Parts: sequence; C-alpha cells; structure tokens
Amino acid sequence: MELPRLEPLWQKYQDQGLTIMAIETERDTDRALEFIAENNLTYPMLEDREGDDNVIEEKLQMFGQPASYLVDRSGRIMFYHLGFDKGDEAKLEEEILKLL
Repeated sequence: MELPRLEPLWQKYQDQGLTIMAIETERDTDRALEFIAENNLTYPMLEDREGDDNVIEEKLQMFGQPASYLVDRSGRIMFYHLGFDKGDEAKLEEEILKLL
C-alpha cells in the first residue's frame, strides 16, 4: 500500500514546499477516512466526486492506480509513476529532490 509509505516523505519535505495529496476515486468517504485514521496519514485527501465523472482522473489522464505524479509549482507534471512496489518511495524521493 503506497499511501502509508508516502507519509515519511511528506513529513520530511513539507516545510520545503512538498505537497502530497491522496485522491480518493471510489466515492467511499467512510472507508477512506477509516484508512487515513488507521495509518495516521496527515497529508490531505481529495475526493473525485463531480457527478458521475472522475474529473481528476480525466484531467491527469490516469491509466491505472496507484499512480504518483510530481507537479511543479507552475502546475506542470514533471514525473509520473504507475504502480507502487516496495522501494519505489526511494525513486520518488530522488525525483522530489530534483524539483525542490
């Protein structure tokens, strides 16, 4: 599960401008909130709840989940990674450091 492994990156780099946002696309608010509480996640969660459309999924052209995007301060996607295996957080941290 990728979300708990992103928490240390959030804690380490949030003061330098990193923002991590989980996007909940299943429209199951209670389950998402329970997961956040159980895993002590402190970064924000956004629900993709615009009618029957997944606005965020369409905007980011998501082809699968989990997906990680690094977006620069101008809103440009600078890095994309599909899937999340153990150890992927090290590669993500490397890419984060390039943008900070």
